[in-house]
Amino acid sequence: MSALFNKCCITIFFKYICIANYNGVGEVKGLHHITLVTRNQKVNFRFYTEILGLRRVKVSVNQDDIYHRHLFYADHEGNPGSTITFFEWPELSRGRVGLTSPHHISYGVKKVESIIRWKKWLASKGVSVRGPFVRDGRISLYLRDPDGVLIEITRKDSEKLEPKYILELEEKIKEPDRVDSDMILQKLDHSSPVASDSGLLEKFFTKVLGLKKNYSTKNPDQADSLIVGIGNEQRTDFMRYIVSDKAPYGIVGIGNIHHIAMMVEEDQDQRHIMRKLEDLGIRNSGIIDRFWFKSLYFRDPEGNLLEVATKGPGYTVDEPQEELGKTLALPVWLEPKRNEIEIQLKELDSKNREEWPPNYDNIPERPEQLKQ
Repeated sequence: MSALFNKCCITIFFKYICIANYNGVGEVKGLHHITLVTRNQKVNFRFYTEILGLRRVKVSVNQDDIYHRHLFYADHEGNPGSTITFFEWPELSRGRVGLTSPHHISYGVKKVESIIRWKKWLASKGVSVRGPFVRDGRISLYLRDPDGVLIEITRKDSEKLEPKYILELEEKIKEPDRVDSDMILQKLDHSSPVASDSGLLEKFFTKVLGLKKNYSTKNPDQADSLIVGIGNEQRTDFMRYIVSDKAPYGIVGIGNIHHIAMMVEEDQDQRHIMRKLEDLGIRNSGIIDRFWFKSLYFRDPEGNLLEVATKGPGYTVDEPQEELGKTLALPVWLEPKRNEIEIQLKELDSKNREEWPPNYDNIPERPEQLKQ
């Protein structure tokens, strides 16, 4: 189904039928993981472990494309909500941000000082970085990964700090020699898909997922766009849409977000959401067993691919905690094809040259503008 057709169907439905009582009951707890596209698994591994200090917690294959890898990174325990995953698709062209192709991802840190330390650490490693920016109730730093993914490191600005204070911190804080305990990237803070209609977006999340729009504010990086925060009572804006009626269509490819997964605690919560999608006539994948969690896929009104994933059983269901991410892990139904899969992956590697250190793309002066 095309993104445009999907949007038209959902728009018509909400315009005429959404007065029915389909209010959500708060099953969605926040983000589960965000999945992106990378060109080379070796470069990807070095960047996310050596530079960003995450742990690879699973090496598997894309279960819908079994001859390409699926890589999982998270905190040390592999908790949902901290996980970023990648499909290794070297054959794809470079992606483009826009409708159907979300803008950036964001990790939270616990201290303002952590953001300054990150800036100095990243610069010492040759990574493109811009900020910190003090605005919109948060302090943020932006960087690029080797494929061009835009990543934000952020902290809520509850103290309403002056930019002068940040400059003073930059002068005082020394360059770290490693990713230390104060710099650890905590849970994913938010993802930023792109949309053209904030009203339709709000109805969709309220009626289908029981979430709500908690704020709408001008985008400081683009005059004709808004930042719309959608979440629940505990996490007010884990979905932080960039909304503009002039938003271009994007293309999912290398360096872009493939889909955004939200978390539910129990299987029954996922089933409830699936029934609501079906009652509303919204096309979905049905529940798919991914072995480490169960997945339900569908698109928002703008064509962004979303997923609702269960919290468990988790990444340790087939590997002990200390061995996570070290060898190729396959769900039980793919084990009979292990030899065939490993041969194909070796062939893929032979054609996919590792380049380190990478050349990092520059970051725009206005990092949250739609034109990248």
